[in-house]
Amino acid sequence: MNVVAWVLLLLVILTLYLIDKVNQLAKLYENPAHAQPVTETPAEPTPPSDILFSGLEGKKLWDAMNGKQVEGFDPNLIEALRPHYEPILRAHITATFQDGVDDAAGIENRVPNSERQISTARGHIQSWLPPQHLGSIYRNAREYGGDYAKNPDPDVLSRLKQTIDSVVDMMYQRVNIPNDTPYSQFLFKRPGQPDEADASGDAVLALTDQTGQAEVLEGGNALNQGLEHVQAYEDQQRQDLATDTVTDVPFNPPVAADAKTA
Repeated sequence: MNVVAWVLLLLVILTLYLIDKVNQLAKLYENPAHAQPVTETPAEPTPPSDILFSGLEGKKLWDAMNGKQVEGFDPNLIEALRPHYEPILRAHITATFQDGVDDAAGIENRVPNSERQISTARGHIQSWLPPQHLGSIYRNAREYGGDYAKNPDPDVLSRLKQTIDSVVDMMYQRVNIPNDTPYSQFLFKRPGQPDEADASGDAVLALTDQTGQAEVLEGGNALNQGLEHVQAYEDQQRQDLATDTVTDVPFNPPVAADAKTA
């Protein structure tokens, strides 16, 4: 019996010892001083908001530009901000059109988001445009970058340009901002297509070529006909100049032989 009692006593002591060790280990893991420091990834700095609009952004900004009364903003301030809103509107429309062209490469058709963060010279601002207008711009851009790019058709291009200009003009009218340049003049630029200024420069170079002959440029029938008219005019000027030169040469009668002898 004594042996059994000693064995039980040893088991109790061993159990208490193990429990104490477990508690010590638990305290070590729970103690912040012994815990491994967690490295926090610094958050990327958020660009500051455009202070010019004083927090007026999103749909509230669109409503204000549409003439709706916005609580906390003076109508005179809204009118003063109108010219500064035009670049934001232009950037939002252009970015949506580019999204449609890019998505035509294979991305499924989607509905463009009405809200978009637009960068400005003073930071950034949250822009909001009506989804029905953005949807029309996106669909036309997608068709331009997809079906039209594969099978160009002048009638299709004309329809796409008219639709874009009509939608954009409607948006500009709603915010009471004049639209001096149709968007179709700079949105519908195919890869490798020269600008109008570059084409004009090429035409001038053709007229001043070292060979003196006007080269035919790929600028359409109108440009080719214009070059032909210029070349014909120059030829006519050369002929008239040659005729005048021959007419003005004085006639000198030959000297008689006897006069030379005298």
